[in-house]
Amino acid sequence: MYSISDIARLTGITAYTLRYYERIGVLPKPRRQLGNSGGSRQYDDLDLRYIRFIYGLKQTGMTLEDIMSFTKDGCLLTEREEDAPIIEDTLHSRIDILNRHIADLDQRMKQLEEVKAVALEKRAFYSAMLEKLEKADHIL
Repeated sequence: MYSISDIARLTGITAYTLRYYERIGVLPKPRRQLGNSGGSRQYDDLDLRYIRFIYGLKQTGMTLEDIMSFTKDGCLLTEREEDAPIIEDTLHSRIDILNRHIADLDQRMKQLEEVKAVALEKRAFYSAMLEKLEKADHIL
């Protein structure tokens, strides 16, 4: 089991943000030590996987609103959710959200590749110039 500070360290998400995500419903309420609301939060490996996935969506530009829609009524079909009723509309909604996100990621990756190509050209150009200068210095 992991504490909230363990999860924060393992994911790079602050404890404050984890609590906020719980409060707005992006993350489910965690189990509590001793089973009471005052006990410290406890997370397991499935929770860690879920939190990493949600954080990955956020880090790659998915809006919090889309993440909230995506996680409504659960998100990943885990051992905990496999017996939960799945509504077909929910599945269509999740697929639509992911399709939009994937299209956005593809577009950003294309832009990054274009910028990378120009940067590589510039580096080669500057390296060639530097090499010419160094050869000229050795001749003198």
